[in-house]
Amino acid sequence: MSAVPKESHPKNNDSHSNIRTIGERIEGRRSDEIVIAFCGPVGCNLADVIRTIRAQFEEYGYLTEHIKISDIIKDYYRENGLPPRLSKLSLNPSPGKERYTTLQDLGNDLRQRFDFQILAALAMAKVAANRDIAMRKNDIEKPPKTVYIVDQLKHPEEAELFKLVYGNIFYLIGVLSPQNVRFNYLTRTERIPGHDAQFLIDRDRDELRTSYGQKLEKTVQLADYFIRNNQDSISNLLHPCQRFVALVHGKNGVTPTKDESGMYAAYSASLKSACLSRQVGAAIANKEGNIISLGWNDVPKFGGGLYTSDSKNDQRCIYHGGKCYNDIHKSALIQDIVKIVSQKITVTDDVKDELAKLIQKETRAGSIIEFSRAIHAEMEAILGLARSQGNSTDSCVLYTTTFPCHNCARHIIAAGIKRVVYIEPYEKSLALDLHEDAITTDENHVGKTLFETFSGVAPSKYASFFIARGNRKDSSGSAIDIIKTDATHIGTEYLDPYQTIEGKVVQDLMSKVSPSTQPTPPIDVPPPPSSPTPPRAA
Repeated sequence: MSAVPKESHPKNNDSHSNIRTIGERIEGRRSDEIVIAFCGPVGCNLADVIRTIRAQFEEYGYLTEHIKISDIIKDYYRENGLPPRLSKLSLNPSPGKERYTTLQDLGNDLRQRFDFQILAALAMAKVAANRDIAMRKNDIEKPPKTVYIVDQLKHPEEAELFKLVYGNIFYLIGVLSPQNVRFNYLTRTERIPGHDAQFLIDRDRDELRTSYGQKLEKTVQLADYFIRNNQDSISNLLHPCQRFVALVHGKNGVTPTKDESGMYAAYSASLKSACLSRQVGAAIANKEGNIISLGWNDVPKFGGGLYTSDSKNDQRCIYHGGKCYNDIHKSALIQDIVKIVSQKITVTDDVKDELAKLIQKETRAGSIIEFSRAIHAEMEAILGLARSQGNSTDSCVLYTTTFPCHNCARHIIAAGIKRVVYIEPYEKSLALDLHEDAITTDENHVGKTLFETFSGVAPSKYASFFIARGNRKDSSGSAIDIIKTDATHIGTEYLDPYQTIEGKVVQDLMSKVSPSTQPTPPIDVPPPPSSPTPPRAA
């Protein structure tokens, strides 16, 4: 049975009509599935967000499948048994700290034994199995209109694999809560002692000593949409969840917020950076939300501003020796420390090398930014206003793709900037430690500069979410709105590989210009694939 039945059309010399016919048949092979993965720090109460998102998709006529990574982990070990070193763990742990640490330990064990992406692969196996069951149960040859909700990812390579496999039908949603809110949730709602709650928060954020451990902080940076859950009222989650579902269906009239426009401006500015360390962008908006200055991290030039691709004598590091001067001088400093230690204690060259690595990794010496030639994005945005006339930083909002370093933080405070919005955390920053008198992460705390995480559409999805699709009004001038149950997802992926579609298109069109060519068979639905088999323990 074909997804689109073969039609008999009279010969038509109108090439547009012919193309439209094959185009309609190809569209019939468009996937109606969406895969959404969530990531959020421990204590962010992700369950409320997932419940709200799920209800919104069901209003649009989707079936929803909730796939929990925690269940996948426990099912795997029930079938394969616990490894000797983790044999004391229970697969039915008590609520509280034990439940979290057990799943963290078992998840780490799977990544270490198999692959960083193993949990993502096991979740995909579950998606494939659920799809197969639905198609067989309903005796259909095309997967039904379904949203698969994956709860949740904790390592960036898991997110990368989902993006690679599912392409335009995949979204990663990052759910963020202030640390004090999450701490209160763990201690008050889950009754976990304070020191245990803080341990869970720190471990979840980034297990620094293990590459296969929890890397939530790096994972959430890959999100396509950010939701801030302050946990004050579940009703406050309704609007951001409704907005996300409306955006992925191209609802007419949904436009960027001030924060989304500001962060997109910062992101676009970051692309001008040729810094060898990282690309960072910043944008300053006035009280009305208008962008009045941009900045990015790069080498300053004589006369003001930074070197760019338009500079006649570009002296950025990539063209000025092709090396990072901060790394060179930082390495020299560490070697000086090792040399002093070696004068007091006789050590071999191997020990010296190991000592240098430890200093680099375990001390603040490895985090020094003093010797960089580049000016930071936030500083350049502030200086850009200093070089102009008629603008002021007083009570402005600064958007930056990365949390400001402590050096930029002191200038932000002194400039009178009221609020700072960022996406990527910055572990080297001492801003909150050095300036707790002037900086707060609590939006209810007045009298300090507010530093808060970004919420809304990620800059990488800005264009695809907000570009106009189709007609916005009908022939009478009335605005066109979507009917939820008939709405089509904006992301396009087809059930067939592009080589198959390509061959069908060429064969179809060639048959029209060459009568001797055999008629094109319809674009058939291939038999459903068998569900992948999860890897077994070695």
